[in-house]
Amino acid sequence: MRNSLTIFLILVLDFLSSTASSQEVSLEGSSWQLTAIHGFNNSEFIPPNPENYLLRFRMDNRLQIEADCNQGGATWSLEENFLIFTQLITTRKICLSPSLFNRYVMNLIRTKTAEISDERLIIRTDSEASWMEFEPYIFTPDF
Repeated sequence: MRNSLTIFLILVLDFLSSTASSQEVSLEGSSWQLTAIHGFNNSEFIPPNPENYLLRFRMDNRLQIEADCNQGGATWSLEENFLIFTQLITTRKICLSPSLFNRYVMNLIRTKTAEISDERLIIRTDSEASWMEFEPYIFTPDF
């Protein structure tokens, strides 16, 4: 009897963990600010002003992009955890140093997958060594 209960509990826990990990990421209506860009040789780039690097996932698969001193947009689709940005365009102002504009936009163009873990959005590129980390963005007006 005790072995049967143990096996039952193991099966239930296994089922719960597999369904939790296979849940599809939902991005529509969410906004995210960049916290770090990770690259080759364990390099890490931290934006001085994370609120200048935003992704706003709108309805109808529209994406609004803030990229330092530039604005952009794209369409997005998410199937399972594969995230695809198409028709990505941005303005091309020259941002003051230290800007992450080029690195940020290049990683967006090369995006392959997305996952949400511990309230962080992780966007991975076609290179295993290159990925970006975001946290939820909540607009707070200055009064």
